[in-house]
Amino acid sequence: MVDPETLAVAADVLHREGFYLDRRDWDAWLALYSGDAEYWVPAWRNEDELVEDPDTEVSMIYHASRVALEERVLRVRSNKSVTTRPLPRTTHFVSNLLVQGGTARDASIEATASWSVHLFHPRSARQDTLFGRYEYGLVQQDGTWRIRRKKIVLMNERIPTLIDFYCL
Repeated sequence: MVDPETLAVAADVLHREGFYLDRRDWDAWLALYSGDAEYWVPAWRNEDELVEDPDTEVSMIYHASRVALEERVLRVRSNKSVTTRPLPRTTHFVSNLLVQGGTARDASIEATASWSVHLFHPRSARQDTLFGRYEYGLVQQDGTWRIRRKKIVLMNERIPTLIDFYCL
């Protein structure tokens, strides 16, 4: 049985992340990540298996540190990414949160959750839904909980649009 404090910490971090993404509060979103954070969206090797190594196999997205996430945010902010204009409107849903290891007292938590993101593309009025499973490694640094590792399993990887951090 997971203690209530650990579950509350994990839920708070996961829900804040979706909240910040939906509001395009990029600074608050980046602040959730530790400097050494890994952000990974593995590709599917076949119908049943994900790739296992982002260094030797193809991934949909892989960033080995927060610096790469900061660069993605910079591209969105600078309008240098033509494909992101206008940005889709998003609503992130997180459910079925399960703490799989660690505790708030240990300053390290492993958690998983189901997710879906609804996207609305203002230019075309098209609506899309992406969904899957999140796997998180959370750590407490200087009294604040941060994401050290995020793996995003995208279940419907035949996507009708581009994917980027704001829609996952």
